[in-house]
Amino acid sequence: MLGTVISQIRNKVGTWKAQWSAMVLTLKSLCSNIIADGIDRMTLIVAYIKHQLVALKLSIKRWVAQLTNQVLLIKVGILNVLHKVGQLGQQLLTIARQILQRVLNLLKRGN
Repeated sequence: MLGTVISQIRNKVGTWKAQWSAMVLTLKSLCSNIIADGIDRMTLIVAYIKHQLVALKLSIKRWVAQLTNQVLLIKVGILNVLHKVGQLGQQLLTIARQILQRVLNLLKRGN
């Protein structure tokens, strides 16, 4: 009788051991899947962020290039204005000298 009880206990322990081993393997498999999925998602998130940063960097480079072109065009425009103002200044100076000479000539004739 003691032999049958021990045999039944051994059978139950063996069954429990097999069930616990199966549960542990199932949990281990689930954890591995969860970790692998998490790593995959993090990789995708990092790739997306990197893509967004590259797009932003290219956008900023284009914007800086456009602003640089605008600054150069403004500089050329200012140089053209300064050149025109210089020409007008020379013309006014010439006109003022001519007027002064005519006044002096008229004053000399009047004497």
